[in-house]
Amino acid sequence: MKHYLYSSAGNTEGLDEYIAYFEIAEDGYCARYLEIRPEGHALKYTEEKPADAFGALPEGRWDAVEAAKPRYGTLKEISNALFDSVWDDIRAAW
Repeated sequence: MKHYLYSSAGNTEGLDEYIAYFEIAEDGYCARYLEIRPEGHALKYTEEKPADAFGALPEGRWDAVEAAKPRYGTLKEISNALFDSVWDDIRAAW
């Protein structure tokens, strides 16, 4: 598994500001995803809960090179321990 922290701050694509945590499985697909919006709402998605009325687990194979392009914001690989800590501590808003 690989884990990433993403921030859309400073993007040039017109994306809303938010931060997100990604867990990418060995097959290259997103297994767990946590998004925290500026107002503090958190959205969590897994393969068992891939979508709701507010968002969805990212589809398709992960492309770290594309995701790391500065025009989208910033992307940093993080440890499994950090990802799990944030995942366990943050409660979904809805």
